[in-house]
Amino acid sequence: MHDTDQLSTLSAFTRQAGEAKTDQDAFRAADEAAGRLVGHRLCTIMAFHPETMEVERCYTSNPDAYPAGGRKQKRDSEWGEHVLLQGRYFIGYNADDIRRNFNDHELIDSLGLRSILNIPVRCLGRTIGTLNLLHEAGYYNESQVGLASVIASGLAGTLMAR
Repeated sequence: MHDTDQLSTLSAFTRQAGEAKTDQDAFRAADEAAGRLVGHRLCTIMAFHPETMEVERCYTSNPDAYPAGGRKQKRDSEWGEHVLLQGRYFIGYNADDIRRNFNDHELIDSLGLRSILNIPVRCLGRTIGTLNLLHEAGYYNESQVGLASVIASGLAGTLMAR
């Protein structure tokens, strides 16, 4: 995709997210932009609850396997420290990386998802959620982090308004 196409996709996303009537409309716009610019077979968006160190699924592109509303405990986890507290992205390159970091790794694997890109959604220096993209093994790398981070930052207002 050319730079002008990427900019056009990002511009359309920010407009759709800003004008969305519901949080689900904004999340769907992020899903679509991430699909076009980064690629994924599953997209989820989580809100972070720092008081309990839990993430709550606000959006999913696969509601049958991953319904909205589910929560995951991240207290005392390396992933939670890295992504939620330090605000850094995480790439799981293969099923072993996913197995080490996610309790639901069997479900993830059963869907044929063997790589993951987690981007923190940050506002005023703190993590308020995550954008999570999953795909086949080896799909994600550092070159995709920039575009995914722009999309994630476009979700801050929506997550703050929930």
